[in-house]
Amino acid sequence: MLKPDKLVDLLNWLGLPAAALYAICMLVFPWLDGRGDWGYVQDVWDRWQSLNVAMLAFVSSITAFNISKFNANKQRERDFLASKAFLPAALSELISYFKDSASVFKEGWESKNESKPAFRIPVLPQEYKEVFGHCIRYAEPDVGDYLSRILVWLQVHDAQLKGYIEQAGDKHYFHPDKLNLITYFYRLGELQALVNKLFEFARNMGEFDSSPLEWEDFRNAYGNLDVWVEEIYIDEKMNLEAFTKQAIARNERQDT
Repeated sequence: MLKPDKLVDLLNWLGLPAAALYAICMLVFPWLDGRGDWGYVQDVWDRWQSLNVAMLAFVSSITAFNISKFNANKQRERDFLASKAFLPAALSELISYFKDSASVFKEGWESKNESKPAFRIPVLPQEYKEVFGHCIRYAEPDVGDYLSRILVWLQVHDAQLKGYIEQAGDKHYFHPDKLNLITYFYRLGELQALVNKLFEFARNMGEFDSSPLEWEDFRNAYGNLDVWVEEIYIDEKMNLEAFTKQAIARNERQDT
């Protein structure tokens, strides 16, 4: 019912205080109670010989479990470092895909009704899946959750991208759908920003940073995608900058 790590933690939480209490009762109290009489101490230990043997076995088991946990954690760290070595290349592939995706959305934004763009369909890379999978398996929970979030949102983006391109299949009609495009730009910028924050950690140049995305993160991400925020504009309320800042504020309220 319990994972091995949790079981070891439970044993430590219950066993170490019990072992400390046992040590006081067997190593300290007999000397005080017998006023330093060695014979009295030996009599106490002899009467409680079965308990002494059981406690020694229990302490030995806890020690063995902790050594095993320590070795397993060290092995997991080594496995993560080995998997992490391939992470920068996988992130670079995704960034190229993001930029191609942004080009599709920009073509759609600049198009007119019944003016079908000659979309160049981006192909989602496949190599990143194995790299992400190994990293998630061996990483600390917060790093694994961060990578999992990128994977989930990446699949959502890919589905939105394909859906947008497929609606261009009608040779006689194309609808730019700018309202939805603003949300697509935002989600793509979010993915780019998450990957940007991961790069220094992946290259062993900085600590892992999972802090919430801010406007500056999005602004840099849009620039990386060659998306000029001031051009993605319908009106004062519906434009990419306003939509992004509203989403950031909404996410901050949810976090609190």
